[in-house]
Amino acid sequence: MDLLDWTALGLGVGLLALLGALVALLVRVQLRLARMEQSLSALGALESTARSVEKLAARETELDLRRLEHVLIDLRDGQRRTEDRLLSLLENGRAVGGQSGAITGAQLSGFSGPELQERILTRLLALGYERIVFITSAPEIGALPNLEGPVLVEARRDGVACKGRVILRAGSIHDVQMQSAYSAFP
Repeated sequence: MDLLDWTALGLGVGLLALLGALVALLVRVQLRLARMEQSLSALGALESTARSVEKLAARETELDLRRLEHVLIDLRDGQRRTEDRLLSLLENGRAVGGQSGAITGAQLSGFSGPELQERILTRLLALGYERIVFITSAPEIGALPNLEGPVLVEARRDGVACKGRVILRAGSIHDVQMQSAYSAFP
């Protein structure tokens, strides 16, 4: 074999090796594309999630804020009524305390002016009053005979000034009598 044949043979083997490398490269690229397709197909599930989120966002604009506000107000009022009822039951339980059902002088001495003032404040807050001011001071409340009598208060309810009194009987709140300022006018 002469030189030309060896050159042709070397060139043929080189081309064959190059062709083999190209085939290996194509196989490797194809495998990589298959793996990418699999990972991208998993992202296809996000399209349905994106559509669901878009629907929720569209529904959010449809929320009736006024209706939602009324529901929250109803919940607040219900909570206040429940708290008022619980306070009333608690106070009635204290008033009935003792074996004979009556409060004795020794039991009354356990109540102090600040404690009664705090209970009155809690009751008025439960009834929806705010900015509560006691006209009758805590020492005057504690000095009431048998812890019975009126406690004068001023407060605001729904932005309206109210004046009135809280009637104590045997150290518990018997009645709340509050009048708004506008009810005095004809």
